[in-house]
Amino acid sequence: MSPRSPHLKHKNYNMGSCQTKEKSSCRASERVVKELKSKAEWRRERKRLKDELRRLGRVVEEKEELLRCMEGCCVLEEQARRDETLEKWKQLYFAIKVELDDLIRKMHQEERLICWKTDEEEMLIELNKELQTKEERIELLQAKLASMEDQELKREREVDILRQSLRIMSHKKRATKPGKRSIQEF
Repeated sequence: MSPRSPHLKHKNYNMGSCQTKEKSSCRASERVVKELKSKAEWRRERKRLKDELRRLGRVVEEKEELLRCMEGCCVLEEQARRDETLEKWKQLYFAIKVELDDLIRKMHQEERLICWKTDEEEMLIELNKELQTKEERIELLQAKLASMEDQELKREREVDILRQSLRIMSHKKRATKPGKRSIQEF
């Protein structure tokens, strides 16, 4: 047989196809191994993420509990301020009522003792003066109330700033490892 005979070509072709089959089965087994490795990595990553999620959930619950406690304190303080303001308004109301009752009583007494026309003019002048005095006092009290409301807003802002600072501080504590101190702490 000559090297160019059809039987040799067929034999060489069969050898080449066997090598190709071996290579493709080798590649297929490599792909299966890679898939198994990636599945194992995926499972480990999934387990790690679940653990991290549980840990973060506990941290969030702790922070929410702390915020509820702080809000409870703030509500009590705000209720006390409201009660105090209400009490001041009641005192102001009763003081004005007493003064008006006194004015009415004086007016009736003066009407009996003095002539109508002259007394009316004098009384009107006095009442106008007292009315102006009362209006000035009311304006003063309103300004004082506005000042108190401004102070209350400032306190609320301070509480918000403190809450944010607490969140930042707790975030920094989580960021540093327990056994090591950061340079910023020194």
